[in-house]
Amino acid sequence: MHMKDPEKKEALFDKALYKDILSFAWPIMLANLLQISFNFADTLVVGNYVSEKGLAAVGSAAPLIVFFTWGLNGLSLGADVLISRMIGAKEHGTIPKAVCSAIAIALCFGSLIGIFGFLFSRQLLVLLSTPADILADASLYTRIYFLACLPIAVYHFGSSILRASGNTKDPTRFLAVSGASNVILNFLSVALLKRGIIGAAVSSVIAQCISAFLILRKLFREEGYLRLRADMDLLDFSLIVRMLRYGIPSALQNQLFSFSNIIIQSSINSFGSDFVAANTAANAIEEYVYVFVDAFPLASLSFNSRLYGAKDYKQIARITCTTFLICGVGAFGIGAFILLNGRLFLSFLVQEPGIIELGMYRLFFVTFFLFMNGLLDVIVNSIRGMGLVTLPTIVTLVCVCGFRLFYIYTVFSAHHTPSVLYGCFPLSWTLAFVIQLGIWILRYRKIFREEAETF
Repeated sequence: MHMKDPEKKEALFDKALYKDILSFAWPIMLANLLQISFNFADTLVVGNYVSEKGLAAVGSAAPLIVFFTWGLNGLSLGADVLISRMIGAKEHGTIPKAVCSAIAIALCFGSLIGIFGFLFSRQLLVLLSTPADILADASLYTRIYFLACLPIAVYHFGSSILRASGNTKDPTRFLAVSGASNVILNFLSVALLKRGIIGAAVSSVIAQCISAFLILRKLFREEGYLRLRADMDLLDFSLIVRMLRYGIPSALQNQLFSFSNIIIQSSINSFGSDFVAANTAANAIEEYVYVFVDAFPLASLSFNSRLYGAKDYKQIARITCTTFLICGVGAFGIGAFILLNGRLFLSFLVQEPGIIELGMYRLFFVTFFLFMNGLLDVIVNSIRGMGLVTLPTIVTLVCVCGFRLFYIYTVFSAHHTPSVLYGCFPLSWTLAFVIQLGIWILRYRKIFREEAETF
């Protein structure tokens, strides 16, 4: 990385860093784009070859599935943070133990969540007030999908290990293979063999197993300190505790984010199956904004963790501001483009004009404002990279999750309309961003002051 350019030492937005950040982020963006495209293709197959109620069933199951899989994704960030810091501090001798410990966490938590979801998915969907006419299909789809939690955990932790060293290309290749397999299997099982919801769910499980196999094969064949070895002596419980200490706040944040979305999904369900189908279609399109919203916060986390481990504090502001600018501009542009062409995109997924108009509510109030979510995540991950993990998590939980729950049970209860419901998204992102920005400034000043006092 171009971290040591003395001529640009004081520049807040450093053009030399764009290449480094984009080089790290573009494989993640490509992976996101591929995954979203594959999910879009899946939605297209279900919507056109099953029924609109089948599409609504998959959409109703999605928040519950995301609640648990996002938790695994957040937990895996603990491996990214810890191994990135070890690389920055040149603690190469300890990294093989961290790699083995990370995969052990993935196997443990992936198995536990998969078993729990398989056993209790129907009861959870009932709690979400899933419409009765789609409950059976939603329950069947969810139970089968939860079998994928173990491979999902392995893939996320394996990706975090590789990403800590700057390797974002291999996880993208593996995701491309598994995603393409998912589309092909979906078309064969749903469109040709007419297996409906079961075919869609089984295809997803097989695809996740493929990605987990590829990431494990890469780690077993890796050269140097990132190589995974099947050696119980490499398990280090002190490293597992440290990894969980970094990962659990992220997992908790992701899960409570998802919990607030589940409450919102319950509110969405109250408008009926047509509105659920519209929300599902709009959400499938909305995912394209996450191409930017997800990639650059991960860059912020990895870069700043490595700089913090190397005690190179002066570069953190430049990395954060440059990542902030790229993420904000990109996400805003994509969100605006999708909003302007929203009816056209929605027509690819649903044919009823009334459902298309309902879908436009989400595209305006949520999709267009997703750039605020991206900016928030860049700042939060920068704070975590600087060693402050718990406070930004608490602030996000209160300002986003807590605010949304308060909003749903007060404002939305009094004004039961789609626009009021979706309005909780941009309002919560804005509130959290303002507070997190203040925390970032205070944390940066503190570590910068501590560095100056050292000398």
